[in-house]
Amino acid sequence: MTDFVIENIRIEPAIGDGISFTVDIHGVAHRFFVSRATLGELEGALLADNHGMVASFERQRSKTLRAVANTVKLGTSHSITFLKTSFFS
Repeated sequence: MTDFVIENIRIEPAIGDGISFTVDIHGVAHRFFVSRATLGELEGALLADNHGMVASFERQRSKTLRAVANTVKLGTSHSITFLKTSFFS
C-alpha cells in the first residue's frame, strides 16, 4: 500500500456531519469525508459530540488509510470522496 498522509483534518458542517481531510496522491490533494455514522459503526458506539468524533477518527486512522487505499483503486471523485463503511473492509 502506498504511504498516504492524512492532512487538513477538520469538521465541515457545510459538507455533512463528519470529518473532512485531504490526502496527497502523486502530488494531487484529494479530499475525503467520513461521516459520524460511519465512525460510529467502526467504533460500535454512538459518538455524541464533536470531541468524541475527532477522537474516534484518530483511533480509526489506520482503517481510514486502508479505506483511502481501497477507494484510490476504484478512482476518487474530482471533488469530495465520501468514505462508506464498505471501503473499510
